[in-house]
Amino acid sequence: MTDEQNHRPVNTKLQAEIESKLNQHKVPKIDKKPRTRLEKMTLVMSWFMVILMAGSVIYAAVSALGWL
Repeated sequence: MTDEQNHRPVNTKLQAEIESKLNQHKVPKIDKKPRTRLEKMTLVMSWFMVILMAGSVIYAAVSALGWL
């Protein structure tokens, strides 16, 4: 802040009204819910399928080159 801003008179009523208007527009904090068992199983299976597909692509490439 500059020196000019520090010396301005503060209207407490106006300041309180501004703060109340600003508080109305604040987004409430959302607590993160723990994952359910089904969500955890789905996440594990999706990672397993991604790893399996990547492995099969690498295996197919190696097989096409005739290294196996």
